[in-house]
Amino acid sequence: MSDNKKPEDILIDFAKSENILFCDNQENEYAEIKLNGHTEVYRIGSTQYNSWLRQKYYYQTKSAPSKASLDTAVSTIKAIASFEGDKRDVYLRVAQVGNSMYIDLCNDSWQVVEVDIKGWRVLDKSPVCFTRTGNMRPLPIPVEGGDISLLLKHINIEKKDLPLAVGWLLMSLQAGPGAYPVMILNGSAGTGKTTASRMLRELVDPNKVDLLTKPSIGDMRVIGVNNHVLAFDNLSGINPQFSDAICKIATGDNQAVRKLYTTNDEMTISIKKPCLMNGIDEIAKRGDLVSRSVKLPLRKIKARKTEKKVWADFMEDAPSIFGALLDGLAWSIQAMPNIQVDDLTRMADFCRLSTAASATYGWFDGEFMTAYKSNIKNTHVDSLESSTFASGIVKMFDEEDEFHGRPIELLERLEDKDYVSEKVTRSARWVTTPKGVVEQLDRLQESLEAAGIYYEKSKDRTNKTFVTISKSNQRAAEYDFEDDDFDDSHIDLNSFKYKY
Repeated sequence: MSDNKKPEDILIDFAKSENILFCDNQENEYAEIKLNGHTEVYRIGSTQYNSWLRQKYYYQTKSAPSKASLDTAVSTIKAIASFEGDKRDVYLRVAQVGNSMYIDLCNDSWQVVEVDIKGWRVLDKSPVCFTRTGNMRPLPIPVEGGDISLLLKHINIEKKDLPLAVGWLLMSLQAGPGAYPVMILNGSAGTGKTTASRMLRELVDPNKVDLLTKPSIGDMRVIGVNNHVLAFDNLSGINPQFSDAICKIATGDNQAVRKLYTTNDEMTISIKKPCLMNGIDEIAKRGDLVSRSVKLPLRKIKARKTEKKVWADFMEDAPSIFGALLDGLAWSIQAMPNIQVDDLTRMADFCRLSTAASATYGWFDGEFMTAYKSNIKNTHVDSLESSTFASGIVKMFDEEDEFHGRPIELLERLEDKDYVSEKVTRSARWVTTPKGVVEQLDRLQESLEAAGIYYEKSKDRTNKTFVTISKSNQRAAEYDFEDDDFDDSHIDLNSFKYKY
């Protein structure tokens, strides 16, 4: 290279001669680099890519480029990737192309696991583009003939809940169109919630920062872009906004955000990631989160070991557990087309994949669905007990069979009949308006149905809202309106039923 070349030109020459530059479908720029016999992919401008540029420059010139020169070079390299490079799909940790799944082991050799109908294997060269962040850590090298029951040695759950834990892990290792279930570990102090959370993540998406405290809603976008699994530790009473955000991320969240605060240009951030949370308090209080969750209660730890011993024992078994998970994934690809699951919940893909993998582990036919439906029902009941309004409704229907009337009349019935205490009704959190009553009922509908209480709402010809609550599903749906306040010929009954 000529001695009179500008530093930025030298850096650009390195990129053009030694990188394959391209961008993804969201116009993010990447560089493919060949190093030590394998291929690595980095976001142009990332810490890892800039370090590679500085290293190349130092070896050539025995000096470091200035920040201004590096910034200029990176801007030009991004332009080359955008305007001259091709478009590729780029993945973080997991990818799915047709019926083949790929999992980035994130080791120094950039190996990946390929899973398909024939089984699974470790590949030295990935058929798809994976990128990494600086905090990602390697998965264990899986071994054949793995034993999934080893998970019970380390995760302090009941044996009957093993299919649920395995189902969440299997779903988190694939990248299909279905929504991810939200894993919730619940238990009192001394049940090992934090350790169990870290171990579950270790089998899917190991990270230097494995568990986070509750972030702001805005920060969750950044966390979602840079992590395959979003894992939160020791949550205490999450608010409705955080609950909704978790549901969106697990199902698939598309956010249009401004590229720069100085322009009106927008970019779309698409995030769909597995989520994991733990806490002592009841975390899933809203019906939409409950119906997307798997809640595992943890038992009290009886025999204590040092932290070093706990992790040494787990890491010894991790390759076998990971291999067993890959066995389940491979079997599910083969079995899924023939799987019929009755009474699917809204988490249909999760149910079908977990059921398809069941034969791998010797579970009886329907064992996963039995455990899952029981888990969902119990979680709904727990969410009712954590709500003062819901507890009042449940207490009301311990004594009554049916209610029909205006929302304010329901509120008066709850208060006048002492279904809720005076202390509760005087608190700032107690609902006080008809709109608040309807909003509470809408949110609680799925949980109430799990307790055998069915809710409908309707409007009369003057657009007044009426609610019907009954112990009979059929009665709530076919309520015979004979109220003098309105003409029943104009009823438009809007059903919001959710069936298991």
